[in-house]
Amino acid sequence: MSLTVKHLNSDASFLLSFQPISSLPPSPGESTKIFTILLDPWISGPSTIWHSKFSISRQKASPCISSLAEIPEPDLAIISQSKSDHCHKETLTQLPRSGGKTIILAEPAAAKIIRRWKHFDDDKVVTLPKWEDPRLRRPSTIHRIPIERLSPNGKMGEVTIAYLPQKGDLTGLHSAIGITYRPPTLSLDTLPLTPPDSPGSCQSIFPSPATERALSVIYSPHGCSYKTLSPYITSHLISEAALPLTALLHCFDRVTNSWYLGGNICSGFPGGLEIAQNLCARAWISAHDGDKETRGVATTNIVIQKYDKEHVESVVSPKSEKFPNRRMGTEAVVLEIGEEKYLSHAMAF
Repeated sequence: MSLTVKHLNSDASFLLSFQPISSLPPSPGESTKIFTILLDPWISGPSTIWHSKFSISRQKASPCISSLAEIPEPDLAIISQSKSDHCHKETLTQLPRSGGKTIILAEPAAAKIIRRWKHFDDDKVVTLPKWEDPRLRRPSTIHRIPIERLSPNGKMGEVTIAYLPQKGDLTGLHSAIGITYRPPTLSLDTLPLTPPDSPGSCQSIFPSPATERALSVIYSPHGCSYKTLSPYITSHLISEAALPLTALLHCFDRVTNSWYLGGNICSGFPGGLEIAQNLCARAWISAHDGDKETRGVATTNIVIQKYDKEHVESVVSPKSEKFPNRRMGTEAVVLEIGEEKYLSHAMAF
């Protein structure tokens, strides 16, 4: 199975494509069963917070597409927060008003905003509730999407989505979206799951070669604390055999503002390091770090501390002393606009 991450703009808009790996070619007319997820699309026009005099942002570089009509219709569009550079009306309303296959999954504040537009049919917009730990005997808040089997004797696959807000975050910026993808299989004779022991040790979280695994993504464009993710990791990701983490989409740059204008805007490399290391992420992909033209009274005291790929890589993927030309650990990735990152995991059927 594989995951392809495509960067659609210079900010935090990504297209995730999950695909099972089959030993058999598809039959004539049969789909390849690629499952696609569109993250926080912002393609057209500026982003305004409250009023242009307060804050207005424009992307300096053009996205790789000028309309969502230029990409195949995604299975899901996920909106991680209500700010207009993530919940962007001009872009989102390019999706089909009704019919089609795309379902918009939005965190609670964003879902309310989208419904107020009165653009989409009611069944097109689904609110992602705050994730609750099922070990506390609370109702499940994981959104689950079944995937059709690859053959009549095969096993269904599944995508899970979870909304993970940071406790006490008044700005609503510091949250994460947790995504897992378990592919459909050709045969029901796949071996049962053997969950890894715990996060924090790369040796302990690598399952055995016979284990049926899931791919996993943490999307947190402004960053969140590892403490926010920890219960989800130890409950859901471990039970899904979804570790090591396939991809962490998290800012590299640290952005701060006056305390009365949000203070910590993006936690950047200092905030993401613990997540990447504890989950032994295969790839840490820069998100929300692109250059923007931003104006307004809310932006006058913003301070940006840049962390380039080389700096991040030197910490999360240091060079081997024995093999100086090799790096061990998490790969640091900065995708250009329109560039893709391919990540695969061969699965035994």
